[in-house]
Amino acid sequence: MKKQTIYSIGAGVLLLGIAVLIQFVSPNISDPDGLYHITHAKIYKENGIFYNEFPWAQFSVIKDLKADIWYGFHLFLIPFNFFADRIFGVKFAGAVIAFLALLMFFWALNRLKIRYALMWVVMFIVSAPDVLYRLTMTRPHNFSFGFAILALSFGLSGGAWPIFFISAIGAFLHLALAWLPILIILVISAVRIIQKLSLEWKKIFAVMGGAIVGLLLRPHPLGALKLFYIQVIQLSIVKMKGIPLIFGRELKPSDAMGFLRQILPVFLIVLILAFVFIKIRKKLPAETRQIWMTKFYSAFSLTIIFALIAQFMMRRSYDLMNGFGVFTIALIVTAYFAYLENQKKIRPDYILKTKNRILMAGLIVICLFSTNSATLAYKYMSQAWSPIYLKDVSQWLKENTKPGDIIFNSRWDYFGGLFFWNQQNYYINGMDPIFAYAYSEPLYWESHFIAADVGYTNTCEKIRCTKEEIIPTNESLLNHFNSSYLVLRHVQNPKTYFYWLEDKNYELVFDNKKEAVYRVLPMVK
Repeated sequence: MKKQTIYSIGAGVLLLGIAVLIQFVSPNISDPDGLYHITHAKIYKENGIFYNEFPWAQFSVIKDLKADIWYGFHLFLIPFNFFADRIFGVKFAGAVIAFLALLMFFWALNRLKIRYALMWVVMFIVSAPDVLYRLTMTRPHNFSFGFAILALSFGLSGGAWPIFFISAIGAFLHLALAWLPILIILVISAVRIIQKLSLEWKKIFAVMGGAIVGLLLRPHPLGALKLFYIQVIQLSIVKMKGIPLIFGRELKPSDAMGFLRQILPVFLIVLILAFVFIKIRKKLPAETRQIWMTKFYSAFSLTIIFALIAQFMMRRSYDLMNGFGVFTIALIVTAYFAYLENQKKIRPDYILKTKNRILMAGLIVICLFSTNSATLAYKYMSQAWSPIYLKDVSQWLKENTKPGDIIFNSRWDYFGGLFFWNQQNYYINGMDPIFAYAYSEPLYWESHFIAADVGYTNTCEKIRCTKEEIIPTNESLLNHFNSSYLVLRHVQNPKTYFYWLEDKNYELVFDNKKEAVYRVLPMVK
């Protein structure tokens, strides 16, 4: 067996071990979205893969469009619903997804003959706390990251067909991030234009065609395309306008501490090594100099782009910034080896010593990163959602309400847990507030004030209302949302919880000191 084969197998085993370890180091669920995703897969398992109804989010465009923006990902998750312990299925799926994403990163580096490919993958894993934490999530974003790295690798060196399949599979799995391979190929193309090299039109057509095929392979592609527009374009417009939807933390720009912990460590190394590359670029082997410059400027540009996105638009891009940053570091180090080997005056023993020093420096950096990332990521996991998140309240609803009753989930992110444990009932929204906002702005604002814990007496169908436009909350719940039950968590809606204890328009029917259910009664004048 060749050394390279043994090395690749060993790397795969190590990466699998890391993926399993970070997933099962805590019994908690890192993100409740995984509960939604695996349950949507369960719906396909029970009703067939072309089943397109989704009544569980009653006041969301997802119900009306009858489309699934994560269709391929949900098909992938179907086998994980065969485990008797579905929580184990969620976590096992998360470990498999992380492993495959890391394996794609390793492959992307290895096929470009990057030195110490495994070391760079490990460096990426610990490069930032949110990178390590996101690898524990049972979400399609990890797949999208892996395909993005592969797109860069094949965009720099490879044919058009691999790019087509990368783009098609990526779009099929996760349509909302189908733009990633397109962006990467366009950046590489722009670099080639600046370098006055021939434009690789086949790769541009391949990445565009792949995205279209990935869209068309799902049922109701036009509906899915509209969901793409809502989650990507409309969401960006809403954020730029400053409309205060209750987004998840990952969709907010980075703060000062996020910049210091999540972006700066890798970015600083990239900048330092960029100066090294610029200094040595003219002394690289003549036959490969242009190729190295294309690789560097493409990877460096993408690192800058994702750093800007993470810092000023959404911190969800931490993994992309750090991934492309580590990729850039790996390219520069390998180019430096090529530079050394091209210098006839440098003794082979000096080159060997330099290689060992670089390897040692990489391992030291990994250790330093780990002290920041592993500690904080473990803290995240220990404080994450319990494996029985919303189980008790869901069980009460199943036993005390009728099938099809609409439950008002006071926060949109309760949906994953409620849906996982109870598919008997329907809910007002889920997955992302932009889908509720796109369905009906007036209804969104009515639910928004309740979710924000300020609408416990009255709510409103506009962001600002006059006295005459105010709507009694129980009237909104009963008549506008057709909901007689409201679920809340004490920690997020304390004012509502305590005020309603004394309000005759509501009856507390379930309370486990963490979650509560109120029955909504007709207005008492």
